[in-house]
Amino acid sequence: MRGIKFNQPLFYIPILLLASAGILNFASSAFIATYFPYRQPLDDLLFILLPYVSWTQYWTDLANLFGIALIFFYMLRGRVNKLPFYITIFTVGYLMRALITPLTPLGGPLGNGASYGLTTIEQNGQFPSGHVMILMIAYLLVDGKSEPVIKFLLLASLLIEIVTLLLSNGHYSIDVIGGLLVGYVAYHETKKYEPQLILRS
Repeated sequence: MRGIKFNQPLFYIPILLLASAGILNFASSAFIATYFPYRQPLDDLLFILLPYVSWTQYWTDLANLFGIALIFFYMLRGRVNKLPFYITIFTVGYLMRALITPLTPLGGPLGNGASYGLTTIEQNGQFPSGHVMILMIAYLLVDGKSEPVIKFLLLASLLIEIVTLLLSNGHYSIDVIGGLLVGYVAYHETKKYEPQLILRS
C-alpha cells in the first residue's frame, strides 16, 4: 500500500460505478415488480429430481458471505494496486445482470416477494443468479498458483452455494447456469483491460 495514491480517479470511479450498478439492480427488481406483478413459478427438472430442503437457504447465504470475505482478504493482501481491476469485474457483472434480468421476468420458485436466507431484501429478478455470479467471479480472479488454499475454498463455497440454492429452490437451475456464464464473461472481458486498471504510485 505504501506509495499508492488513493486520491486518483482510477481508484474512486470504479467504486462509484459499482455502487451505480448495484442501484441499477434494485431498479431492475422494482421494474419487474411493477410491470410484471403476476409472474408464475415455473417447473424445473432439478426441483423434481432433488428433495426440497428449506433450511439449506441459510447455507447459501453463509457460503456467499464466506466467499466475499475470502475475496476481500485476497484483494487486500498485497494486491491493493489491483483494486480498480477487481472492482471493475464485479461492476461489469452487475451491469450485465441488471440489463438481462428484466428481459425474462420469471416468477420466483417460492413465490413472488418471498423472503430467502438471512436477509429480508426483496429481489424479483431470477435470471441470472447474482449469488452464483459473485462467487464465480471471485473464484476466477484468484491466482491459484500463489493462493491455492483461497482458490480451493472459493470453489468449495461456489459448489455449496449452487447445491443449496437448488435444494432450497432459491433459484432455477437455468439461473445458476446464467450466473456462471455472466461471471465468466465479466471476468474474461475485463481481464483484457487489466494493465489499464492498475493503481500507480
